[in-house]
Amino acid sequence: MELPESISWHWLRYDPSCEPRWRSWLSEDEHRRLAGFRRVQRQRAFLLGRAAARQLLAERLGMTPERVPLVARPDEPPQVPGTGLFVSIAHADEVALAAVAPHPIGADLERIRPRPPELYRYVLHPDEYSLLRHFGDDPGRAVIWCWAFKEAVLKGLGVGLRCSPRRLRLALETATCGRVLLEDGTSWQVWASERDGYVRALAWPENR
Repeated sequence: MELPESISWHWLRYDPSCEPRWRSWLSEDEHRRLAGFRRVQRQRAFLLGRAAARQLLAERLGMTPERVPLVARPDEPPQVPGTGLFVSIAHADEVALAAVAPHPIGADLERIRPRPPELYRYVLHPDEYSLLRHFGDDPGRAVIWCWAFKEAVLKGLGVGLRCSPRRLRLALETATCGRVLLEDGTSWQVWASERDGYVRALAWPENR
């Protein structure tokens, strides 16, 4: 499966020399939110995510990053009013991923590292355990990829972890792509790749 041409994405790693320029792109509301984070890591994650999204949207809209009408409300997916575009932002450690499309889009970014064994029971329905065969003899890696697929869909739906991943049914074609079936009978396509120790996953409605 290849990504549709309608989807573009941008991967960004923290660089202290770029921070002043990234900060100059933020809206007043984003500056207030940034100042509200006490931890430096949380500030960097927020700044990286917004910088990645603004840079990507600027290319799509033909304008400078600071002029992009990105709305950042707490506990809501970012929006770009008046553009017809959807955006999703993910971050992990000091890396961010942004995805943009003219239809709903979800993005997730997960660092590949050991996870608690009980995470299986939270992410996968027992009927989905057979999917682990796509990942050979590395179940730890498998659960991270499956988590990333489902989290990307939940972010695209705008519900995040308010919905249990077990309520989504994952049907993989290969280890890197497939679809997720929702309880209402609709489905989302999912695609993922690995880079520098991270899984980056994207999701979009199958019948967009």
